[in-house]
Amino acid sequence: MVNSQTEQFIREHRTDDVRKLALGKHPEGVDMQYALTQISGWQAAQNKIPLWADTDGIIYPQHLSMEQCTSQHIALYKASVVEQLLGKNFKMADLTGGFGVDCFFISRSSSSTCYNEMSSELCDIALNNYKVLQRSDIAVSCGSAEDFISQHGTFDLLYLDPARRDGAGRKVVSISDCQPDIKALQDNLLEAAKYVMVKLSPMLDISRSLTELRNVSRILIIGLEGECKELVFILERDYSQEPVIEAVDINANGAPEITVSSVKSADNALSLPIAAPEQLIPGTYISEPSAPYMKSALFRTIAAQTGTALLHPDTHLFWSKEKPESFPGRIFKIEGIIPFDKRSLSALTKTQANLSVRNFPETAPALQQKLKLRDGGSRYLIATTLSDGKRVLLDLSKN
Repeated sequence: MVNSQTEQFIREHRTDDVRKLALGKHPEGVDMQYALTQISGWQAAQNKIPLWADTDGIIYPQHLSMEQCTSQHIALYKASVVEQLLGKNFKMADLTGGFGVDCFFISRSSSSTCYNEMSSELCDIALNNYKVLQRSDIAVSCGSAEDFISQHGTFDLLYLDPARRDGAGRKVVSISDCQPDIKALQDNLLEAAKYVMVKLSPMLDISRSLTELRNVSRILIIGLEGECKELVFILERDYSQEPVIEAVDINANGAPEITVSSVKSADNALSLPIAAPEQLIPGTYISEPSAPYMKSALFRTIAAQTGTALLHPDTHLFWSKEKPESFPGRIFKIEGIIPFDKRSLSALTKTQANLSVRNFPETAPALQQKLKLRDGGSRYLIATTLSDGKRVLLDLSKN
């Protein structure tokens, strides 16, 4: 139980700089470690989980759990996907509940929900938070995912977010290295539920993951404001066909932007339009997919969907004569093409531009130092390789 002095300190200082508070005077009777955790958690929740931040009485966990929990916008998107699959009044369990955000939002369409978590501390936090969020109907249990599915009946949906760090706190990238080991557990999971939704690291290789997991019917690549945040595999009992790969970016208001979706064989069957170097003239357009669409590797589908052409089979930039009406990423107007030769590049010395590289042998930091560019401004330079193999700098303006 937290004492009144600590509660008052949290209320009075929750907008203050946490680092300055930690280094400042610690008032007598105040549990500073707890207070700092609550203040930093509330500050993070302001953007990440606004419903939590706006609700009095929420208790926040340690930094790692707060860092790893799903944002409200993404949890709501996953909840909409589950409702498409199962409608309303389904039975679900979250086997790795954590801070409880995914469980809370997905469960709003369910008739029966279980939250399960190994950490007794997180279970106590979930019990408190679900109560203040008026969701005491969510049953909370403490134990391993393996024990839970062996001791409970069947469900329509099981949700898991396996821990992606080893005992020393280092990040792991293989599914079998996560806890629980979904690869070893998948048969039991699919016996217990028709659908199993697994949240994985966006850094995981999709092709490799498909060699470790079976019955994958759908792969969601979810971005938030252009950054790839989650890779979600949906396993479906008795499913044996090719999985659908679906990339989506969610904007700052929580609305899903353009969806790019296909199975890999259908994407491979499409033609691969390539822009000729002479087409890249001032006034035409270059478009760059944002991270979740890049992760999908559905480049032929993107070209077909947007009426664009790639600059090179391995250069994932798209050209079009007219500005695309709808493109899943940034759109630039070509101001010029700068040959990658000493004379042309010398004119860039000490100019200001935003530099990036695509299908180019040098890194952006190394190239920026070589060209002596100042970072920032309204000018964009992309070092890349064209379809004829020539290396150039695309001189662009944001459109």
